[in-house]
Amino acid sequence: MALPDCTEEELQALYEWVDSVPLSRPKKSIARDFADGVLMAELVHHYFPKLVELHNYSPAHNSMQKAYNWSTLNQKVFKRMGFMLAREQYEAVSNADPGAVERVLKLLAASGALGGAGSGGAPAFPTLDQALASSLAEKEQQLEEMRDVNEILETKISKLEQLVRLKDAKIQALLAKLQAAEQQQHQQQENQHQQQGVGAAACTVGAAPASVQLAAGL
Repeated sequence: MALPDCTEEELQALYEWVDSVPLSRPKKSIARDFADGVLMAELVHHYFPKLVELHNYSPAHNSMQKAYNWSTLNQKVFKRMGFMLAREQYEAVSNADPGAVERVLKLLAASGALGGAGSGGAPAFPTLDQALASSLAEKEQQLEEMRDVNEILETKISKLEQLVRLKDAKIQALLAKLQAAEQQQHQQQENQHQQQGVGAAACTVGAAPASVQLAAGL
């Protein structure tokens, strides 16, 4: 699960907290400063000297040593503090991704293991359980909104399908009428041809006796 982002107020509190802890390196860019995990180890060591063995964490620029430092922190320190990071979460910190270390620092503070504000401890953030509950509630709200949108889309699709069926029915009715009209027209044409044939035959029969009379007169 993705860690929650920090608000401007939370970022200010986190930076002031980190500045209050004596670390071995000057803090210039918090993303790059914490990328190898050494300063994170020192930060926790400041509160729990017996929990963190600093000799296990060597300053590093290569990704392999950074990954080792963070994996060690995760397994030997964070786990004992009641939380653990997903691999992609601490890899984001080791890659100095914007906002990644701040999210981990917020999680560390929210764990409640470092004491409260005003006693030299971490900033007062909601506890980890509260943060997870808030995140879950937000996801449920988003899911409910997606369901509402899905229902609206299904209703629109159903109406469109009805319109398509109505149009198809109208088209079929028009085609049937057109076919009936064509058949009627064809039938009328056949009737006319038949009537014309009958009339021509009648004329031929009526003219024969006159010819015979003329021949007889001769």
